Amino acid sequence: MPVQISIGRIICDVIVLIVLAIPMLIFHKWVKPYKRGFYCDDESIRYPYLESTITRHQLVAVGIPIPIIIIVLTELYRIFCWEKSCHTQFKKYQCGSTKIHRFLVRLYVFLGYFFIGVCFNQLMVDVGKYTIGRHRPHFMEVCKPNVGYNSCPSDHRYITDFECTGNNTRLIHESMLSFYSGHSAFSFFVAWYISLYLRARLYKPLFSRLIVPVIQFALFFGATWVAYTRVSDYKHHWSDVLIGILLGSSVGIILAVFVAEVFKRREIPPAHDTNCQFGLIPLDHRSVANVEEGVGVGIPVASSSKQRIITANKIVINDAERGPSFINNTAPSTADSQNGNMRYYETRGPVYRSELQLDPVLVLPIN
Repeated sequence: MPVQISIGRIICDVIVLIVLAIPMLIFHKWVKPYKRGFYCDDESIRYPYLESTITRHQLVAVGIPIPIIIIVLTELYRIFCWEKSCHTQFKKYQCGSTKIHRFLVRLYVFLGYFFIGVCFNQLMVDVGKYTIGRHRPHFMEVCKPNVGYNSCPSDHRYITDFECTGNNTRLIHESMLSFYSGHSAFSFFVAWYISLYLRARLYKPLFSRLIVPVIQFALFFGATWVAYTRVSDYKHHWSDVLIGILLGSSVGIILAVFVAEVFKRREIPPAHDTNCQFGLIPLDHRSVANVEEGVGVGIPVASSSKQRIITANKIVINDAERGPSFINNTAPSTADSQNGNMRYYETRGPVYRSELQLDPVLVLPIN
């Protein structure tokens, strides 16, 4: 039965996204940051002004398209490579009488949650910046306050009654928005969300087991580099960057795991489920003692010409962790049976402890 997609729900989602974006516009256009005072001998706010290595526009121009490209390519790869032979095992969607391909539904879900996370993250950044109003390291150079810039008052008091004499209004406004780093928060949000998404959706290795880890490393490498430049460019204090990393990471992890629920939406078809593949049937080691002529309570028995039922009246462990688990496979006597000797599967290779695997080598826990 196809899953019905509601137009009303889609409209509601779009409205929520717009509502979240409105406060960000208000902050940047009409809200003034809290006017914090300073000590004129505070050297942490007397650094020179430098241009940003990574500007806000460059960060957005890279940080938005890359996640979109990764998500689109991931879903295309799943559909045309992994799911081509088992497409009937996935849910079908339709809106009214119109069929909707699962590719579009997946993009709507994962990209939708990504943009929701971008809004959440930026709102938290703006609230912190405008509420606290911490001075950037280049504050004195940009503001040039009429009190305490060229010389300090003799009483070294905390100066709150001052006016900026600098001629760049935009830079003066920005110089009071140091806490916390929006660049760092956004970069690490993207890195965590996309890394967790890839780990969930690419549930088995691609051409190499290193491809996904390399992509994840590249994301965190880029995010870390962006964070470092905010300190070296004198745009933020190190503590601003640290808090940005922690809060951006928190938003990314919480959104991916608990809101978008990427691991619950892995969509692993039965044909690809390792718990159902031939040779990977899970066993319950507490039921081993009940095995009798191939029938055991709670133990699935694999049909294979490589396996037959034998009895083992002697068990030898050569190594504490791994090694041949039994020898002397002669048939037990009546006395042996009465003493509780058990029946085991014979394998063509060594049997190891505490492993669960069937065919071509059957492994049973023997603890």
